[in-house]
Amino acid sequence: MGFSVSFLLYPIDRDWAEEVPGNYRQLVESFEYFAVVPNSRKLHQNARGYHHAIDEWWDDTIAQQLIWLFQRKSFDVLFVNYTFLAKAFEYAPPGVIKILDTHDVFSGRRELFEKFGVAPEFFYTSTEWEKIALDRADAVIAIKQSEAAALAALTQRTVFSLPYWDDRSLESRADLDELRVYDHDRPFRLGFLGAHNSINIVNFRRFLSILARYVALYNLPVEVIIAGNVCDGIAEDYPFAKRLGFLDDSAEFYRMVDAVVIPLEFSTGIKIKVAEALAWNVPVLATRDAFRAYHPTQHAPTLPALCEILVAFAYGEIPPDELAWATRQAGIAAAAAQERGFAELQGWIDTSLGPVVRACRELLSCLNQPLQELGVDKVVERAGALSRDDAYRPLAGHCAHQICQNG
Repeated sequence: MGFSVSFLLYPIDRDWAEEVPGNYRQLVESFEYFAVVPNSRKLHQNARGYHHAIDEWWDDTIAQQLIWLFQRKSFDVLFVNYTFLAKAFEYAPPGVIKILDTHDVFSGRRELFEKFGVAPEFFYTSTEWEKIALDRADAVIAIKQSEAAALAALTQRTVFSLPYWDDRSLESRADLDELRVYDHDRPFRLGFLGAHNSINIVNFRRFLSILARYVALYNLPVEVIIAGNVCDGIAEDYPFAKRLGFLDDSAEFYRMVDAVVIPLEFSTGIKIKVAEALAWNVPVLATRDAFRAYHPTQHAPTLPALCEILVAFAYGEIPPDELAWATRQAGIAAAAAQERGFAELQGWIDTSLGPVVRACRELLSCLNQPLQELGVDKVVERAGALSRDDAYRPLAGHCAHQICQNG
């Protein structure tokens, strides 16, 4: 979008709990300004009441860093990740556009967990508290269309749907479109890569217990390869299951499996593991809940129905080219949905910034020569050419003069 980006990281992941991760240097080099905001309070605390108050996880060290940075740098946009950090918007100077990337709907989480007999974890709040956070922003980003509709019902702010998709640095496997006969010497290899959380653990343990009955009933040639910290929460041993544990690099995992299985009866947000598998061109066999926000070609309504699909595929009743086609369609749909979301968001930002700022941003992003090599007249000439709308030409020219005078 042509912005220079500064990044304040308030670490909430276990990677930062006891050491500085190895990707720290990469983060520093990726942004115009990068800083880690130290945690001054214990992370991931349970709610003091039935729900978390919206600012219950707020840390005043974030406020101190924001005040310090806003006194030294000018910004067009303040972009905040996670609803429970929306208090950051209160420190934005006038004129700064405020965008909240929610990642998840946090109201109703506790109730969803309790419905499936699972203790609530991470952050969970009420619709009243969530509305307070949403209303602090100028625009809100949801990670899938259904959540965009839910958030739009809580706030008058503009809400965008921007699903996750990233295939920039991944290798794409060849299609699984050749008929293969699976047997116990070369079983149908299913993979599951997940983090250690209640949603993954409860769902996957239930899936394994159901799949075990199908393996026994049909003498099913299947091997389930489990990777990630989710392994720590699966104590049961099954002869058809293999635990790999935490992986530094997931590439080998996606190369060794024939398909990825995502057996979630309940969940929240979007399933990054679905998007990653599709980006690798690895077929995904999933429940309906797991496949929401992606092309609905490979899902089953229940775990037993999913196991029936696995049996059919392992024994060649579902042609491999059918699954390969579904995988390609799901990937194409995911990429298109993200592209639409980015286009809508960029259009809204451009309109909100106004013509002067837009003209300056366009000029700065398109000039690819040091200012010292360009005379003022040349910069002004380029500014006029870059502004396609005649109404912006004088503004871009004015901006160019200011750039040259300050450069």
